[in-house]
Order: sequence, then C-alpha cells, then structure tokens
Amino acid sequence: MKTPALLLLLLCLIGCRSQEREIADIDLPLVVERLEEDLYALIDDAECRALPRIREKYGAFFESYNTGVIRAGESRNPLYCETVRRFLHHPVVDSAYRRVRQTYARPQPLFDELADAFKHFKYYFPDAPVPHIYTYISGFNEALMLTDSAVGVSLDQFLGADCPLYERLGKARYLRYNMRPERIAPLCLQTWINGEYPEPFGQEATLLARIIYEGKNLYALRRCMPDKPIEDLLGFRPEQLQWCLDNERTLWQHLIEERLLFVTAPFTIQKYAADAPFTPGFPTDSPGKAANWIGYRIVCRYLRQKNCNLPELMRLDNAQQLLKEAKYNP
Repeated sequence: MKTPALLLLLLCLIGCRSQEREIADIDLPLVVERLEEDLYALIDDAECRALPRIREKYGAFFESYNTGVIRAGESRNPLYCETVRRFLHHPVVDSAYRRVRQTYARPQPLFDELADAFKHFKYYFPDAPVPHIYTYISGFNEALMLTDSAVGVSLDQFLGADCPLYERLGKARYLRYNMRPERIAPLCLQTWINGEYPEPFGQEATLLARIIYEGKNLYALRRCMPDKPIEDLLGFRPEQLQWCLDNERTLWQHLIEERLLFVTAPFTIQKYAADAPFTPGFPTDSPGKAANWIGYRIVCRYLRQKNCNLPELMRLDNAQQLLKEAKYNP
C-alpha cells in the first residue's frame, strides 16, 4: 500500500521541478528604473537639461507621480524644476533619500526577486501584461502607485521597521512592521494583480465578498512566490500567523455568530479586512485583517473541490457560491 503513495509523491516532485524549469526559462527582462536617482541628478543641474529625457523615459507614469504623489504639477510647467528642487531639498525628504541610498545601495537581490515573481506571474497568467517597476521618493505619501503599464514603489516607505524616521513621524508600530524591504516584491505583485483583476462591483459589497477577494489574491501570490513565507505575503509576524492557525475555527464561528459575513457597512468591513493593530473581538495578539486569512482558507478549500487555473479563479465573482462549493467547515 505504501508503494503507490511513494510513487505519487515522486511524480509530484518531478512535476514541480519540471514546472520550475519552465518558469526559469521564461524570457522576461523585467524593467526596474530608479526615478528618485534621476530626479536628484536633474535638480543638481541648474538648467534641468535632462528633463526631456526623463519625461520620455518614464512616460505617463512620470506625470502621474508629479501631480498625484508629490503635487509638483506637470513637468512642462515653467516652475516645475524649482518646485521639485524644494521638495527634494526638504530636510525630511532629503534625510529619507540618504537612508534609501544606504538601504538600497545593492538592489540586485530585490530586482531578482521581482523578476522571479513576475516570471511566475507570466507562467500562470500567460495572456496578462507585465509592468515596468519604477522606484521613487514620495515624502512618505503614496507607498505604491499603479498605472496601465507600471507599478511604482516609494522606497522611503520601506526602510525597515526600526527606521527612526518612522517613529519620529508617528507611524504606528503595527504599520512600521510592514515598512520593510521584504514586503516590496509581494506588494508590487499584489498591486499589479489587483489592477488586472479588480474587486468585482457586480455583487453586493459584503465582508464575505471582500475576504474571498483577498483570499484569491493571497492564493495567487503564493503560487507566484512559492519560496516566500506566507506570513511575509500576509504582512503578519510569525506568531500572528500561528495565532490564525490556532484560532481558525474560533474566528470563523465569530464571523457567523455575529452575523458579520453579509454586512455591507464599509466601516465594519474595514475593521476586519484592512490593516489594524488586532482583530476586533479578539485578543491583542491577534493580527489585524485576520478575516482575510479565513478568505484564503476558504479559497484553498474550494480548490480542493474544483479544478480551475489561476485566471479562472480570479474571474470568479460570486463569493456566496464559492463559499457554498468550498464546503468550508474548520
């Protein structure tokens, strides 16, 4: 009786290795550009002669950054260079940039992680485009930015949980934990997946719909970043993940008994599915957005019952039907 099980295990291992070889062979020259370095070089020149080249290099992303992130206005404005110069020379922004240069002096490991994640993405979503990745300084504003062709990441928002700048700015401890370089690749990929498969608005916006949506995204992230610990994909501390594992049934019963699954109040949905110090109704050692973990577990259970690929999964937009077919009962 043991031989067939061993044979099945060996076949699975061979299949996984073959799949990883296929992914490694994907020709995907991921473009990662450092906008913050180009801007600091730009303002060092009193005449800003490199501005046309930067405008061409970054395209529509550049103007979105100028108007939506740093509020400098469009780059063709005659006052643009002086406005950017004042922004970048602000003591807090300049201090953040110096720390960015130290933290990301050798960015190749991050670039490699991004390239590997998007190779997996291309393998599982062959018809989907792959973005350019642009890094920038935001002055602690927008951590991530999405356009039709690019994902932007504010490196001053990922300087490490113990960065003194964050404490001086009054960032909450639970937020600082996720302001780490390790979170960049998962968040870039998650942002792009969210753009390709936005939260469906054809159904009633309930807590169940939200956590199923987040659960599908987490499942896709796990497939695209198989070597990344799931707690890093969730943004949980290891002990918070263990709390979820130990309290899965209790958390699920709480959502049912308090009739929370079908609430539509945005404030209530945010309490359970968005960043928070802990989950309402549970001890402070619980993580915020623990309900999203339940959504992930429901999706995993569903995929034990149904055979579908990742694009098919991401297109599913009936949360109640998915829950019913998952037969989830922790």
